[in-house]
Amino acid sequence: MSNIRRQLIAVLILALIVAGLVSCAKKPTTVNILVAAPFTGAAASYGKVVREGVDIALSEIANDPVGRRINVIYRDSQLSLKEIVNIFHQEVAKQRISVIMPVSTAESLVLAPLCNEKQIVLLPPLADGDQLSSAGPFVYRVSPTSSFQGGELAKAVSAAGHKSVAVLYLNDAWGKGLSDAFSKALASNGGKVVAAEAIAPDQTDLRVALSKVKTANPDSLVILLHPAETIPALRQIRELGIKAALYGGDNFSNKAIYEEAADLAQGVVFALPAKPDNATFQHFAKMYKVAHAAEADINAAAARDAMMLVVEAVRRGATDGPAIKAYFDAKNDAFDGATGPIRWDGNGDVVSKRYALYIVKGGTYEPCGH
Repeated sequence: MSNIRRQLIAVLILALIVAGLVSCAKKPTTVNILVAAPFTGAAASYGKVVREGVDIALSEIANDPVGRRINVIYRDSQLSLKEIVNIFHQEVAKQRISVIMPVSTAESLVLAPLCNEKQIVLLPPLADGDQLSSAGPFVYRVSPTSSFQGGELAKAVSAAGHKSVAVLYLNDAWGKGLSDAFSKALASNGGKVVAAEAIAPDQTDLRVALSKVKTANPDSLVILLHPAETIPALRQIRELGIKAALYGGDNFSNKAIYEEAADLAQGVVFALPAKPDNATFQHFAKMYKVAHAAEADINAAAARDAMMLVVEAVRRGATDGPAIKAYFDAKNDAFDGATGPIRWDGNGDVVSKRYALYIVKGGTYEPCGH
């Protein structure tokens, strides 16, 4: 082979290498977002509404260049702590994960140390347990904390003149935390919890606990359960003839209750992050109605906001978990979300929202002037 030919081949190989390097340098980094939610099982209604919100966010950026850099991975957690940890390890082993969005407080708490270690942003759209305030530097949320919700519920119960209160609460991090926050706030308003019954996740026979509630003879009963337990609880409350006024947490915004037990939930007063009256929510509401032929769901709006928070960080140049966290930490102004302004304190807690009271009427709920 002549020297000239060798030189030409060497130049060609070098040109191909340089072209490949340039191509790699110009290729946008994909930001992988893991949405781990219960898409099957008793809590599937939560996964459904979270996916609705995430999908609307993706449709908002479908024609935006930043949309090509976002990759959403959906996995079914079944609301199982064991399963969500398995999902975490499986997905982290396959690809770089920048953000994880679980649903519940309990799931978020079990993932928090793993996310902090791997520098993955943990951004649950719905979880509001106070325990997340100390869960670590990579934990942020979209919903205000349980202490705010418990305080709003306690004020509503007290304002109605109720002094003797029973509580049914889910025996997990969310249920226990919210029950404690409510009980503390109720005491400061002059009320007293006369019965507090812990209910296991997916428990459908609550008659023993409800019999204890009936014996305590409260003038009001607060239900802090997921739909899987709330629906049988409502049926058995009627069956046992319990006459106490009914109150609830944000669980009463879940569509499953209205699909399966709306007649039993009539008049229930509950606390929920207030629906905003801003242009972003109105835009979201229109998109939701087109997609689902229904009024906008505030929980879907929270999932949409979680996605758009990440989109904004990526738009500003973030390419991984640490960069997204750095953007969140440096952001001084509030994010204009469909759920209202989102501003965090040093713990990743939302300090720019409030809870409001709603009442179940017909097949839906509406603001309550309680």
